[in-house]
Amino acid sequence: MLKTFSKWFLGLLLCTLALAAGYLLWFINGVNFIYGAHTEVVDHEAFATPAQLTAVTNINVLSPDGPTMLPERTVIVDDGVIVSVAIDGVIPTGANVIDGRGKYMIPGLVDSHAHLLRSPNDLLLYVANGVTHIRDLGGPEERLQWRKEIEQGRVGPRLFVASPPIDSMGLLEGAFYELITFHKNTRGVEHAESLVRDFVEQGYDAIKIYHLDMPSYRAVNAVAAELGVPTTGHFPLSLELSELAVTQQKEIAHLEEIVRVLIREFGSISEQGSDAFYAHVEARSDAIIDDLLANNITVNSVLWFMESIHDQFSDLETALTQVEMEYANPGIVEGTQDSDEFKVGWLPGYNQFELSADASPELREKNDIFWRAREHAHHILLKAMVRRGVSIVAGTDAGANLVVPGFSLHDELASLNAAGMSPAQTLAAATSAPALMMSSNAGVIEAGRRADLVILNENPLTAIENTRTIDTVILNGRVFDRQQLDAMLAAVKQANTNSRKLSIDAYL
Repeated sequence: MLKTFSKWFLGLLLCTLALAAGYLLWFINGVNFIYGAHTEVVDHEAFATPAQLTAVTNINVLSPDGPTMLPERTVIVDDGVIVSVAIDGVIPTGANVIDGRGKYMIPGLVDSHAHLLRSPNDLLLYVANGVTHIRDLGGPEERLQWRKEIEQGRVGPRLFVASPPIDSMGLLEGAFYELITFHKNTRGVEHAESLVRDFVEQGYDAIKIYHLDMPSYRAVNAVAAELGVPTTGHFPLSLELSELAVTQQKEIAHLEEIVRVLIREFGSISEQGSDAFYAHVEARSDAIIDDLLANNITVNSVLWFMESIHDQFSDLETALTQVEMEYANPGIVEGTQDSDEFKVGWLPGYNQFELSADASPELREKNDIFWRAREHAHHILLKAMVRRGVSIVAGTDAGANLVVPGFSLHDELASLNAAGMSPAQTLAAATSAPALMMSSNAGVIEAGRRADLVILNENPLTAIENTRTIDTVILNGRVFDRQQLDAMLAAVKQANTNSRKLSIDAYL
């Protein structure tokens, strides 16, 4: 009898384990789909182009300090480096000559807050949009391999790679979050410190902070500073803005982080009113900026995404028609809807910002007031920061809802300009400012700099929207003309079409 029971129990246990393993594999497969891993991958080698001796003649060049165009320059590029920028420059024998007459040259653009997730086709989208450097703020270890491949010649923007985001959660919640995201959960201060040391040893360029508890937050920043690696990311949920006076965090990954704390300080916007909240933001701005300046903290903008949230809440169908949906990875767009409380994706029924159809008028009004106030608070802070000279870099949070890689940086530049930055200041936020922050040898057009350049058909200093008028991209000395850039876009679009499960025809 006992022997029979033991066999029965063992069989039941094995069946349970097999079912659990099967469910886990199914679940992980679904997570990878959401991160875009199931989308057909474009053959990037089809766009491989060698660096070559190149002369761009008679072109208007953005001045090293940024506010003017220097007319009729000849720019010589060789071995991935700008050799000279001169009037009536001598064209070397055998050089590939590009007639720049009537065109404008700017440094290659930088998206300072992006997430590649598991979507390698996005690398081509960035190049096709003149983005020659991105800062991936938290992802899996495979990102380090992509960085290496790009350094060895793979077509893609240069990668600055931050570590997986570090969180403070309970044991079970943290284990689950590690399973479904790229995050790493701490088990206390010592464990947090060891994670930082491990990430630095693996070769990450920065440490990504998420919602740590305050002791772990301070410890992570201290160890990173000791090792000479910057920290970037979110604030602890309990952080007070007075911490900015002493923090060793070198970059705030969204302007939203400050706004979120200001909302917590203020209380209910719907009860106290938007005007009172705006007054609170204005009253607090100078003290916040004093600490940012004293501590040399850079602020990543991520403005367009914050502005789009209200649009997604109020009229998602229209918002979807305003972005280049056909180029976004279908897995990320389609996502999943396991319940009304857990939605991941961009489309109606899957979008986390979309209110349910049966939401009451009162709830709709409350949400409308909240998202509009949150958006305007960003504008108040941004204008004050620009006026006082805070270091601002343009980031998009690409990979988030409706944020299409590559294209979204041009949206971000338009938002920054509309919110009060001049075209020259806006360009600097996507060129020289991030280059300075990363100690990158690009971001400015002068001899000795890396040859990451974009040739435009129209002047971006007269209208920032002209950053979209891309004629040619020079990536580490390799020249990609408009025909090649269009071919990249077409290849990604076709791969997406082949991989799509849900129709997006209504939004094209």
